[in-house]
Amino acid sequence: MQHMIVYAHPNPKSFSATICDHLGQLSSDLGNTVVTRDLYKMNFNPVLSAEDFQEIRSGKTPADVAQEQKIIAKSDLISLVFPLWWTGYPAILKGWIDRVLLNGFAYKHSPKDGIQPLLTGKKVQLITTMGAAVDEYENSGLMDAMAMTMGDNVWSFCGCDDAGMIVLGEVPGMSDKDRLAVLTEIEDSLVMALSAGDRLASTNTKPTTPAEKKAVRKPAKRKTALKKKSASTAKKKAASKK
Repeated sequence: MQHMIVYAHPNPKSFSATICDHLGQLSSDLGNTVVTRDLYKMNFNPVLSAEDFQEIRSGKTPADVAQEQKIIAKSDLISLVFPLWWTGYPAILKGWIDRVLLNGFAYKHSPKDGIQPLLTGKKVQLITTMGAAVDEYENSGLMDAMAMTMGDNVWSFCGCDDAGMIVLGEVPGMSDKDRLAVLTEIEDSLVMALSAGDRLASTNTKPTTPAEKKAVRKPAKRKTALKKKSASTAKKKAASKK
């Protein structure tokens, strides 16, 4: 299967960069074809311009947009790795969404049939880092709001299956030990995203370790965490389903 990773952080030495590299290497080790799109390194233009509209209305797609659409079309799993800025996507990633997920590609709208999602059968996973504590966002309702605006109202709208949203809080103050624990959690989340049927499950288990308390894993449509399972067992299961 093809795994597309869309990475949006300007600092190549950030923890987000480590997560992106780790995620890509693990997915490749599991036998997947990994395509990473580093938006800053690509100098991707995030501005949906008047020229874009003219091309689209004439039945053409801007070349840089067509390239991204081609990769999405071939991908089974799409992971977005990014820092949380002002409770949303960084501008370059929001612009990528604006320009790439176009009417006629990601969804179709007609007066007769309404909205028809066109990216069905694909899974989308969101992984974001922030400086604030997860508890603050949970208690204020921001976590549910972000899951809706960044997950439901974008990817689910286009027909994608929800492979979970991982929010990592207090990243600047994380110890090396906590960061290693987070990478292990991300490994588990990837394996579950690759596994059919049981990647999203309800659990009442509360976080106990410092790393778990700084991270929350929740599907965009449910107020539950991702089911935790043995990495070795889950990896074998995912490998058997390729």
